[in-house]
Amino acid sequence: MFRAPKVLVSEVSEQERPAAPGSPAAQPLGEMMLSFAGRLTRLQTEILAGLDVPLTIRQYRILTRVDAGHTSLSALCRLAHRNPPAMSESVNKLVKQGLLTRETEAADRRTMALALTAAGRVAQETGRLALEKFSAELTAGLNEQIRADLLTVMQRLYTETESRLDE
Repeated sequence: MFRAPKVLVSEVSEQERPAAPGSPAAQPLGEMMLSFAGRLTRLQTEILAGLDVPLTIRQYRILTRVDAGHTSLSALCRLAHRNPPAMSESVNKLVKQGLLTRETEAADRRTMALALTAAGRVAQETGRLALEKFSAELTAGLNEQIRADLLTVMQRLYTETESRLDE
């Protein structure tokens, strides 16, 4: 499990502290990243909740992962770093909403395979398009080189964070 490093307040130098407390631009990198991530999560939550078929972030991710071929509960648990009961509850809600189906595997009748329904495919695609539009608007003022650099850095941070979660 990922563990945040323990840092004592006395270890943080005066130069690392923000010049104007409360000012987002003056925050150290770590605080800025966490603030920005929180803001993006809130905006993503609002976007997905405002769709014709409202979705939570977790529901959208499940639909996206099932669409990408991760059709077992254990695969979804592994990807989301969630335990089976929590994931099962989320999947059950999507099945009840008619967005997912659950069927037994032909090769192993003990294994359940998940699949998107037609409504689930529409909900996932609508969510994807809405989030892509938001991302395009968010980065509209950045030139291509900055976008490419930002993507590279974000992919690296994501990969390193994921590897720590797997430890």
